[in-house]
Amino acid sequence: MKNFPPKREVVVTYANSNKVQTVHVPQHAPDISAPPQPSQAESSTDKVAAEPQKTFERESAGQPSSLSPVEAEATSGQVSQSASTDNAQSETGSTLAGKKNAGSGKPKEDIETLEQFIRYAYGRKGQRVSLKPKVEKAIAQNPRLDESALSRLLALAAGDALLAVPRQLLLVSRDIEGYPALRAALGNFVSTVMQRHPAFAAPGLQGALLNLPEALSATDALAKLASFTPVDEGGKEPLKAADLQALQSNAANLFATWLASHRGMNTDELAALLFKVVWAPAARELVDDNTRLRALTEIEQPAGVGLACQRFRQQAIESQSAQDQAQREAIELRERLANTDAQRLLAEEQREALAQELSALRESTAAEMVELKKQHDVVCTHLRHDQEQLRGRLVRRLEDGVEMLEVGLSALRNKTPRVEVMMERAEHVVDALRAEMSNLREE
Repeated sequence: MKNFPPKREVVVTYANSNKVQTVHVPQHAPDISAPPQPSQAESSTDKVAAEPQKTFERESAGQPSSLSPVEAEATSGQVSQSASTDNAQSETGSTLAGKKNAGSGKPKEDIETLEQFIRYAYGRKGQRVSLKPKVEKAIAQNPRLDESALSRLLALAAGDALLAVPRQLLLVSRDIEGYPALRAALGNFVSTVMQRHPAFAAPGLQGALLNLPEALSATDALAKLASFTPVDEGGKEPLKAADLQALQSNAANLFATWLASHRGMNTDELAALLFKVVWAPAARELVDDNTRLRALTEIEQPAGVGLACQRFRQQAIESQSAQDQAQREAIELRERLANTDAQRLLAEEQREALAQELSALRESTAAEMVELKKQHDVVCTHLRHDQEQLRGRLVRRLEDGVEMLEVGLSALRNKTPRVEVMMERAEHVVDALRAEMSNLREE
């Protein structure tokens, strides 16, 4: 039977309890205080998942851990499960040594609840996070945060004074499809964190987050966040200039992401808003070519700049196209205006000619009217004269006929009627009337 050297002890304290777990590590176990450096191909997620192993190694070597209580809780759970008996300690030591030699297989905490995922995101301290489909499905089974979990997470979020994490959580919520409850729960948590942060404490900003009618506009709210300065509190050290700038940038970017998620702003609108409130004022502070060159060559994420420049370039192309179209339309309108002016001049000439003709016609018509009036007066005079003549003649003719008929009637009234006289007189009257009728027909 082998004789083992004296054992070393490591004390691990759970984050949310008063338990103390003592782990016995054999003296002959390999030295794990200096773990192998991860390769460049390892993702940032693997680095964060390896934190429990690093905590165990530091405490095995007698060094204090720098992990947060949340990470220490996960680490203590890993260590307590691997150190139940002395024989298990030897097997654990040999297993860790084998993993160290193999350079892979670091312990990793499984994420099964929304609280664990949010804790994991805050452990990343603002680095990009994502949800794998398997983890997303597991969390979606019960996405609700109870009061105790929400209280613990808000206490954790209070330590993120620079608002480095909420934007990453909000971006993750926008990627969730098929699980509206999970998406809403994550978005509501971020909204709660925003409302509780001092940067959003102003009434106008609170109203903007709650979509109240008296709230600040999106432009004014973003400008207020981009120039936010914390109120000096007695006994509390003010933020450094770099931290204040990071806070202002994080708050503005978080609010822009919130506008896209809760108000449906598209990329073009957000780019224009950020350019007006954040980017353009920052660019105006670059006083010389050297500072401008420094700013251009210190861009850390070219994709964002490329996206913004692409949108503005597209807008410039569209504006140029619209300008060219407007110029073409202006040229066409000028040509049409010139043609219209030519037609107008021609119409004016024709109008003047017609006006002259009309004036001449009026003069000639007036002269003709005067002449016709004279002729009409003459004709009327002649007609009146003829009428008088005709009237006199007819009167005379009728008077003669009446006189002759009276004579004939007198002859008939005698005691011895003389019919031949009456007949003679009647014949004379008839002949005279016939002659007058013939004259009237001829006239």
